[in-house]
Amino acid sequence: MRSTVKVSDATVRLIAFCLLGVALAAAGGRLSVHTVNDTPSYLNYPLGSLHDALLSIRTPGYPIFLAVVSATVGLQFVPVIQVLLHAVVSWFFGEELIRRGMPLRGAIAAAVSVMIGCTAVDHIQTISTDAPAASLGVLTATFLMRACRTSSLADMIACAVVATATIFVRPAYLFLIPWIAFAGWLLVERPARRTIGLRIAIAVALVVLGWMSMRKIIVSEFAIAPFGHQNLSAILVQTVTPETLRQLPGESGDLGRMIADQLERDGYQLPADNAGGIPTLTMETQWDVINYGVVWPIARDRYADQDALGIHAPAVLVHRRIGALNGAILSASPRGYLRWIVLAIRRSVWGTAANIAMHPIFLPIILAGLVWVVIRSSQRIPLSPIVLPEGWAALAIVAITYAAMGIGFVILSSPPLGRFADAAAIFLPGLVASLFVGGRPVIDDGGHQSTSPRSMTSR
Repeated sequence: MRSTVKVSDATVRLIAFCLLGVALAAAGGRLSVHTVNDTPSYLNYPLGSLHDALLSIRTPGYPIFLAVVSATVGLQFVPVIQVLLHAVVSWFFGEELIRRGMPLRGAIAAAVSVMIGCTAVDHIQTISTDAPAASLGVLTATFLMRACRTSSLADMIACAVVATATIFVRPAYLFLIPWIAFAGWLLVERPARRTIGLRIAIAVALVVLGWMSMRKIIVSEFAIAPFGHQNLSAILVQTVTPETLRQLPGESGDLGRMIADQLERDGYQLPADNAGGIPTLTMETQWDVINYGVVWPIARDRYADQDALGIHAPAVLVHRRIGALNGAILSASPRGYLRWIVLAIRRSVWGTAANIAMHPIFLPIILAGLVWVVIRSSQRIPLSPIVLPEGWAALAIVAITYAAMGIGFVILSSPPLGRFADAAAIFLPGLVASLFVGGRPVIDDGGHQSTSPRSMTSR
């Protein structure tokens, strides 16, 4: 008698997602290692010394992953592992949508859109945190959706653990803490269970605060890493005139004078007055070079050895001095920063939309859809109404709030570059795809349109 092994539909879908992810990565030449300027700081992370690790500009999550991979299969397998991680996470996200009642085709469309999104296309093969952090962010959102649906303690713990791991892989995901609390409140309909997200967020925050407290005790700095102030300073020095930088009080004035002199010598475009400003795209273009070519090296050379015998390590002291410069600029001219925030919001909206529209897979689909609409319209064939598929409301809550809070957190200190904004907008293509693919009315045997009676209300 032959024994047959029954494979579940979910397992078949998992295998299909993994095969599709690897096939697309191979077809695009994304299975070979690609390095960037950030790569050495992850590969050379001082895992052997707690003190040195706490002084590193990187958090330990991704360096630990790289160390494990290097010690086992080799760094050449990093792209494959990151592809498979993203494929599995995307599949898991799709399965949660299916459990929420979304039609299979809509759930798969949403999950595939996440899997092939801009972040995967641009960064999946890179030894940097962009792709793995985006994958872990999707996994965090999926566990939050599960926890709000099931009220399971295991799902809540899983969400907290994954969110914490995401932050320690890439601190730019600190927005997950308030996002989990807010999105969790929106996802739950019963008032008695609306604290699920808040409880998860508090657990994550306590771990992060514990890490920051340990850094305070050991290296005398209460921050997640001695990094980040220069990101904001590269924005702020472009919102005021060089003369304003020179007139800042105290040591900030000394640092501001050196930065202003360097900016003028190098010919950067700077505002003529504090009320005006320069174009957002110009600020974005100059930001990276000003960050690592002007602000950071000047502050490092000025302050790195100043407190060599004191309690502050050079990296911490430099970070503090740049932070003090930021505070002085904001006090002297807050209007320029507020102008930046408003314009950066606008830039992030159209920039993200453009990145999605120009995606090598999304673009042909968008164009084909437009051609289909034109053909149907020219033939006077009425377009079928689109009805919200079941479970779509939960996806909408996650996609929109995740993008808004993720990009909002970025523009507080950095331009909404594609590598930042695309990761925050990772659910938006799936939101649209699931609506058009899963929201089409069903035609019954009599030729009449029918929809699920719960499709308009279910989350």
